[in-house]
Amino acid sequence: MTVCLDLYAEEPAARGTQGRLVREAGVLFGRPTVGPVADDELPGFAQRRPDLGRWRFTQLVLPFDLEDLPGGKRYAEAKVRMTFDDPDVRSVVLSRPSPRDTDEDSDIDTWGAGRGELTWKLTAREARLGMRPSGRLVQAVLESPLSSDQFTGTLGATVRVLRMMLGWASQVEAEPRRPLRFALNVADGAFEFAIGGLQ
Repeated sequence: MTVCLDLYAEEPAARGTQGRLVREAGVLFGRPTVGPVADDELPGFAQRRPDLGRWRFTQLVLPFDLEDLPGGKRYAEAKVRMTFDDPDVRSVVLSRPSPRDTDEDSDIDTWGAGRGELTWKLTAREARLGMRPSGRLVQAVLESPLSSDQFTGTLGATVRVLRMMLGWASQVEAEPRRPLRFALNVADGAFEFAIGGLQ
């Protein structure tokens, strides 16, 4: 199942009037893959925790595509955020899988280790060239109570788009009207978006 999250930017309006939202880009999210992480595969600091036996550790790999843009536009930055409703579901490590050809055009920064709000930010290495509108992967190791298999939360994205016109460059930030809600079962990998319930 793939879902496109539409991203909007505010278009400037005439003086004294309110701007309007215009669809600028889209991020297509695919089905994450999940799998167990053995204790000896965890980072050293996690292996030394006295309460290690109380937690389940899961590797999550999240695929997404940056939608193709019209001529003269480039992705300068893309930020993906995943937030879990249960405060006991937290990240241990955030990263991306071993670099592939599509990752050579961007650097990654992450936030959220030890928290339930995970953020991956990809930034173009060459701003004027931008990032290719292609498939990307980000990953995290999650900790959760042993008794909990079903996670719910939200998935969102923002992008910065570089617009090139007659040798001049400008940037605009685009974001969704609201994030996507999701449900993920880490025991069997079942995943679904709550298409009709985005509130």
